[in-house]
Amino acid sequence: MAQKKDVAGLDGIEFDGSESVAAYALKARDHTRALSQEFEGAGDDLYGILCELGKGHPLAFGIDVKLRARKVAKRLERMAEMASWVAVESVLLNQEYKKQFAELVAPEKKRVRKWTW
Repeated sequence: MAQKKDVAGLDGIEFDGSESVAAYALKARDHTRALSQEFEGAGDDLYGILCELGKGHPLAFGIDVKLRARKVAKRLERMAEMASWVAVESVLLNQEYKKQFAELVAPEKKRVRKWTW
């Protein structure tokens, strides 16, 4: 049985209008931006730790350890890049909603006749 977890408050937003779509996109953007920054920082930390802890070939002077550590840290860099693209896509979600459902966002005003015959 899979447990449903609340992801940064996104679960609590009910889609009932334009404001809720905008709030959902904004919350998703903020969450994925923070996630991207965390991945970037973790990549730098992990690289440093792996270089210190790794044991490589004695004649390679640690270059082989740095290369292997770089490969591992590169994965976190890719994760950070993907999270930043998700943040961009969440903004585009709101823009696409406004484009496709513009009549719901700002309905056309009916002309009111200012004079009578």
